[in-house]
Amino acid sequence: MKVIVVGAGEVGYHLAEQLIKENKDVVLIDKNINKVKYAQTHLDCMVVKGEGTDMDLIRSLDIEKDDIFIAVTDSDEVNLITCFLVSSELKLKTKIARVRRLDYSRSNLLQNNYVGVDFVVNPELEAARSIVNTIQQGVTAGTTTFESGNLQLRDLFIHKDSILNGASVKDIRQKISEEYLITGILRKNDIIIPKGDTKVYEGDHLFVTGERVGVNRFLSKSGVIFKRLKHIVIVGGGRTGKFVAEYLASIDKNVKLIEKDYNKCKQIAEQIPDITVIHADISDESIFDEEDLGSFDLMLSVTDNEELNILTSVYAKESGIKKTISLVSKVNYLNMAAKLGIDSTISPKISSANAILKHIRKGNIKGVYSLFDGKAEIIEFTIQPKSKHKNVPIKNLALPKNSLIVAINRNNKNIIPDGNFILDEGDNLILFAKKSAIDKIEEFISK
Repeated sequence: MKVIVVGAGEVGYHLAEQLIKENKDVVLIDKNINKVKYAQTHLDCMVVKGEGTDMDLIRSLDIEKDDIFIAVTDSDEVNLITCFLVSSELKLKTKIARVRRLDYSRSNLLQNNYVGVDFVVNPELEAARSIVNTIQQGVTAGTTTFESGNLQLRDLFIHKDSILNGASVKDIRQKISEEYLITGILRKNDIIIPKGDTKVYEGDHLFVTGERVGVNRFLSKSGVIFKRLKHIVIVGGGRTGKFVAEYLASIDKNVKLIEKDYNKCKQIAEQIPDITVIHADISDESIFDEEDLGSFDLMLSVTDNEELNILTSVYAKESGIKKTISLVSKVNYLNMAAKLGIDSTISPKISSANAILKHIRKGNIKGVYSLFDGKAEIIEFTIQPKSKHKNVPIKNLALPKNSLIVAINRNNKNIIPDGNFILDEGDNLILFAKKSAIDKIEEFISK
C-alpha cells in the first residue's frame, strides 16, 4: 500500500515519519524547495518537489485503488481542490484533507463527499479535544480515553521524591492494589513493555491503563494531588484557545482569555460573551499581578509560540497557579516540559496524526493513539465473528513482539485480563505496541 502525502509541514512531515517507521511506501510532495531538501535528508522515502494539484505528477506515481491520498498543506483550499482532482481522475478508496476553517469542515459539501474528501481533519479542533479531555480528568497526567467504555491511559512522570521511584512493577502492585495495569515505560528515548521485575526510576514516564476510578486511585496513592478546576485562564486567542474557551464557558467555568491582538480580542468577546477577554501581552509579567492570575486553578498556554507556552507555564506555576497545560510540538520540548513541572502538554501535530492514522490503518480498528512522537501506539480494535483469535486464551495468541493487550471491554464491562482470559466475538481490545511492531500488529488484527 502506498501513502501519498501532499504538504511537508509539521503535520505532513510527522505523519510521513511515522508511516515510514511502519515500513509503509510513502511519497511526500511539497512545492517548497527548502522543505523538500530537508525531508530528503531526514526521511527514508520518495520526496518530490511539486504541487498536489499537478495531475501529471500524481499520475506518474502509479497510484492504485487501495492507496491513500492525504493533503495536509497550509492551505485549506489547496487541500480540498487536490482531493477533488484526485477523486475525479483516480478511483482511490481513501482521500483525507486537513481543513482548518470550520466553515469548510462543517460544510454539507464535505459531509456528503461531493468534493471527493472521505475524511476531514482539523488540527486546532483535534488539539482542543485533547485539552478538554485532559481538563475533564483534572490535569493530573497525560490522558488518552478510548471509545470502549470509560477505559483510559494515563501518563505519569516519575519525580525524585515519588514513592514509585526505585520500585519494581511487582512491588508497585503490592503497594497499590487497584484495578490498573502498568502498560509501558518511556525511559529517555526508549519504550519498555514492563515485566514484574522491571523497576521504575526518576525521569521515567509511566503509562497506566484502567477505568477512570481505578487509575485516579492509583495516581492519588502515588502522590498526585487532585484539585477541582473552576477558575481557568487561557493564553492565546487562536483557534485552539477559542474552541476550548467556548467549551469551558458552556460548562460554567470562570474563564479569562488573554490575547495581544486587539482585533482577535474584540471578535472573541463578541462571540463568547460569558468569558472575560483581556487585551494584553503575557510576556509582560505585570499582567499576573494586575489580573491576579496567581489565584487561578489552571492556565492553558496555547499561543503559536511553543517556547512562549513553556515559559508562560513555568512562570505561572511559580506565581501560584496550581495546574498548567502547554501547547507544544517538538518532542524534546515535551520531555523538557514534564521535567519543568508543567502538568500536561498537548501536541497539535500528534493529535492530527492520531486522527489521520485512525482512518488509514488496516483491519477492524476503532482508534489509534500515537504516544511520544510516535515511539509507541495504542490501538483499539474489535474481535470479529470470523476472527481466528475468537475462543483463544490470550497466552496462546501469537502476539507480535513488543506488544501487549492491556484491557478489554466486553458488553460494556472493562476487564484487565490475564493470560487465561479467552477472547470472544465482539470484544473490544486495547493493545499497546512499540512502533517497530505496528506493521505486524495490522496483520494480527486482520486475521
